[in-house]
Formats: sequence, structure tokens, C-alpha cells
Amino acid sequence: MSISSAKSIQERTLDFCKTIGNWQINTTFFDQINVLLNKEYDMIPEKERIGKGIKFISNHVAKGVFQNLINKKRTNIGFIIELVENIFDYGENIDSNILQLYALHIIAEFITSFPEEFEKMIPLIEVYACHRNWIVRETIVDAILVGLKKTPNKTLELLSNWAESSNENLRRLVSESLRPHVSVKWLRDPTKNDKIIELLTILRKDPSIYVRKSVGNNLKDLSKYMPEKILGLMESWINKAQIKVHAEISTEIGLSIEKKRLIWTVKHAMRWLKNKNPEFHPFLEKILGKNYVLYFDEKRNRLAKPIN
Repeated sequence: MSISSAKSIQERTLDFCKTIGNWQINTTFFDQINVLLNKEYDMIPEKERIGKGIKFISNHVAKGVFQNLINKKRTNIGFIIELVENIFDYGENIDSNILQLYALHIIAEFITSFPEEFEKMIPLIEVYACHRNWIVRETIVDAILVGLKKTPNKTLELLSNWAESSNENLRRLVSESLRPHVSVKWLRDPTKNDKIIELLTILRKDPSIYVRKSVGNNLKDLSKYMPEKILGLMESWINKAQIKVHAEISTEIGLSIEKKRLIWTVKHAMRWLKNKNPEFHPFLEKILGKNYVLYFDEKRNRLAKPIN
């Protein structure tokens, strides 16, 4: 078994837990966890660092520690919230991202084991979803993914509320949580993900580019699994917006702000099919115009016009 495997990390973490005599919420304990996390990270072979970074390590150490907490019957909701908040804040004070991510993964582990308590974790999730640190905002998605897996109806109700929030971080969390992750198989099932489509539709013309980019990325991922469904969705959006399609529509010239936002999202969503699936080019021309297919390049030529 590889020294860097998830199982190896969790086994070493359980061995570490046996050395902790007193599981108190204090800086001594936090320092011990931080040392463990960094030691595990240092053990990852250099060639594996891209796929096994601090998020990978913090996740599997959290799994090992939470299993120990279950064994010790230390999973009271009040204790867990206090533990998470204090570890996270301590990690922030000592500038340890890996310790902060570990705290967030404790939330996910708690929801995994006690999905009936999911709603009590929502205030904490909202705080970290709006944190100034990007990697914190990205990592809290894992807690929502667990909710989608363990208690989908309650989680979708929560995401529906957030889709209408005035906070762009919460709106973006909706889209990021609903990307077709392998851990929640029904998200990529075209017969089961109509609610996801409904929520992405709410966000399709979001005033925040931060949100729209996530929506486009989500739809791009979905287009790999259900291209016909996503193409049909894009066409319905354009028809409903009463946008006249012509060769250069992807330049967004002459459109209202809302229509520009919509076309931007559709362009972002369709780039996988444009680059990887030429059999869909006729359909793409139908919804985004000929120049999108001929010239669009996300990095070099966002407006989809010929390069002079």
C-alpha cells in the first residue's frame, strides 16, 4: 500500500490519536494536529503533489480524527461546532491553511455520520462560504456535497434559498456544489438532475462574473455527460430571451446588459463541445452563430471574431 494513499494516511492518523491523552479544545492540541498535517504533507512524493495537496491531506486526516471522536463518543453538536471554530481561527492566526481546511473537513465528516444534524451546521457553512480566502470557499463545497448525498431534499432547499441571496459567494456556492462530482452520482444523471438545471437557470444572467463563470463551468462539465440536454437548454435560454442569432452574436455587440450576460454564460458553457465534439458544431452555430464555432478561443479571442 502506498505511503501516500488515503488508507495509509487515515491509519497513521488513528495511531496518532492513540497518543492524545486529553482531547481538549486548546492550542496544545491544535499544534499537535498542525504538526501531524504538515508531516503527512511532507511525506507525499513530489511527483504526486498536484493531486495530493493540502486539501487531500486535511481531508483524510479529518476522517481519521473523526473516527476517533466517534469511538470516544465526542460527537455532540455543540462540541463539534466549538472544535471547528477554534481550530479554524487558530489556523488563521498562525497562517496555516492546512489546519483551516482540516477544520472544514471535520464539518463534512460530521454531516456524513449525522445527516439529521445538517441544518445545525448551516450557519457555520455560510460563514466559511463567504471567507476572504478562496481555498476556504472552495473547500466548504465538500460539506454541501455530503449534504446532497445524505440528505438531498433539505440540501436542495437550502441551495434554492442561496440562489436568491444578495451575497455572490452564496450564489456561487450553489453552482459549485452542483457540478457533476463523482461522489454524488445523480448530479450527472440526465434523468435525475432537473432541479440542478432549474437552479443554474436562475443564475444564468447573474450580475457577478464570479457566479456566471461557475455556472458556465458547471454546464461545461454537464455537457460531457448529457450534451443533447445541455444544448437544448442553451437554445431554450436564447429563445426565451428573444435573442436573434447571427454570425457574430458571440461578440455580444448590440445586446442589453442582461442579454450580454446570458450569451457570455452560454459561450463559457459550450466551449467543451466546441473544442472536443465537432459533430455538435451545426447545433452550436444555431445557438451562437458561425463565428463562435470558427474563431472562439477562451483565452486568446473571447469575442469570437477573426484574428487580424
